[in-house]
Amino acid sequence: MTSTNTNPLIRLEDVLRLQQMMQLKPPATLPLSFIGEDVKLIKEIRIKVKKANQNNVTRTQAYLDYYQKHPEIHWAFLAHLVSRNGGYYMTDLSTTLIKSLLSPEKQHAYFLFLEHSNSAIFHDAYAQLLLYEKSKEQNSNLFHLLPAFHISSFMKAVWDDFWQHRNKTLLSMALIVNEQYHIEKNVLFKKEFQRDVLHSWQFHTQNFLGMTQIVFPYYSGNNIDLCGTKVYHFESVLKRIEVGKTLYVLLFYSNLHDSIYTFSLKHPHTGSRSDYNSDIFTKNRTHSKKLYSPTLTMSWGDRVHLFLRKDEWFEDEITFSLLESIPASSVKKIPLQHHIKVQSAIKAANPFS
Repeated sequence: MTSTNTNPLIRLEDVLRLQQMMQLKPPATLPLSFIGEDVKLIKEIRIKVKKANQNNVTRTQAYLDYYQKHPEIHWAFLAHLVSRNGGYYMTDLSTTLIKSLLSPEKQHAYFLFLEHSNSAIFHDAYAQLLLYEKSKEQNSNLFHLLPAFHISSFMKAVWDDFWQHRNKTLLSMALIVNEQYHIEKNVLFKKEFQRDVLHSWQFHTQNFLGMTQIVFPYYSGNNIDLCGTKVYHFESVLKRIEVGKTLYVLLFYSNLHDSIYTFSLKHPHTGSRSDYNSDIFTKNRTHSKKLYSPTLTMSWGDRVHLFLRKDEWFEDEITFSLLESIPASSVKKIPLQHHIKVQSAIKAANPFS
């Protein structure tokens, strides 16, 4: 395996060590049986995951609460911020702007796609995070229990390695890769999402217009600014992984982390974009001079998800090459007025409005 790493936050030797560990420890085969305290712990974690997986707001808050307790798990804060954006996308579907693009049936299909993706990632990742928390409490490696939650064998090796070597960046990169392949295998391949969302002209129009921006609000003095990136070609798992890496570097290898963290603590997530700018957005539908941006509870009710089966996504060792290099940090400020520009572009581009 050759390295093309131009920003060596992860050393090649760390990736090779992880790869060798995976080769030495073949994945466990299901069904597995657990006894005694293991059974109690598995049940406890499942209950906590289900409770926190109520909706996008509860998931987003759970990630932040976890990061406050375990700041060495960088990915939890990244997940909090990305999940905030997932909530923004969900509530955007209830705005007049998006209703000019999408029929009620399409709005519902898009919401289910966003909601199921957000929920599936949380269901997979939060169990891992809670098992790490229990491992810390007991000062004992409990990752032999990961198969009980149908976690990829790839992550079993990653957590074992993190327990010994504490490489925060390697763990974060691995979680980014894992969660994107997880939804690729278990969500995006579903026929209804392929038909109703990913292959629709509206989805590609949103990509073209840059509506799939991920924004991180942060304090600049007493003002709130935005940084982030655009997501193009969401249907490509490699593009999504690259975006995740870029956002991670932006968050932890720039000087913005503390300002972003301060915003997150001061402004609980509601799903409304007025959380980060009340001059442009409002939760009041009747306000004529601002863009309507409702809260999640004003837009959509809770959904019950049945995760009856999670397919193993890890197939070959080519995956390890995705951990080797991450993009250099390029902090990009996003003007708060970009939403108004997008609105004008949509009205010009949409022949059915």
